[in-house]
Amino acid sequence: MADQASETHFIGPMGSEFWQIRVPPELVPALAREFDWNRLGRRVLVDARAGIIAWMSPASTHEVLAEETDAIVLAAGQIIKGGVWGMRGTRWKRPEDPRNTGLEADASYYIGAKAEQWFTLTEKIHNGELAPAARADFAAITPPDLVVEVEITNLDKDKPARYARLGVQELWQVNRKQDQTKIEVTILELQKPGGAMTVRQSRVLPGLRVDALPRAYQLAGIGKFAELQTLLQTELVVPPTVQKAEPPRRGPRM
Repeated sequence: MADQASETHFIGPMGSEFWQIRVPPELVPALAREFDWNRLGRRVLVDARAGIIAWMSPASTHEVLAEETDAIVLAAGQIIKGGVWGMRGTRWKRPEDPRNTGLEADASYYIGAKAEQWFTLTEKIHNGELAPAARADFAAITPPDLVVEVEITNLDKDKPARYARLGVQELWQVNRKQDQTKIEVTILELQKPGGAMTVRQSRVLPGLRVDALPRAYQLAGIGKFAELQTLLQTELVVPPTVQKAEPPRRGPRM
């Protein structure tokens, strides 16, 4: 079967290294058991059905954009009803599909109602009403509202459909070449009847236009958080009764 295996390795537009190994699908479960592929890098994908093992080693510019994404989405959480909770490196998978290890985005978030459910759950854990394992149980059956992938390559072409099957509502794809400062952002609404569709405004952060996101990334990157907050207040559609003055709550790095 060795002649059926193939390997792809290349440098992404921001300097990160990407690998993909294709093997006969029947070999993937054994390979997954024998080796912890998460030790090799980030965004590890092990798909037993397709016979794919893929991962990446992020460059510093990649990690900077992930941090800027956190700043933008968590700042929006100060404005919208229900707030935001960041799950960063959580691996999302369908419980009914144990053959696949799921997907890990560069950033992922509960927004609004799901964030409130998470806060309530955590409060009950702190009060001793629930065991700490309740958080893992909640995440196992509750997909994030938003996932963000930084540095998109041809290896990511199937990601929108995979995230859609997990129940994720929205995907942001963020790119910036090493030799450029311009940021390119695409918003995909994943639960459209005909499949993932590019849209001009976020659904999970209503009113936030894709055209405003490059400026938001720029403000986050240079630390102008007051201006970022003003931009988001202008963009976001928020019920007039909502007033949030408390700082954003963010998820742990996992």
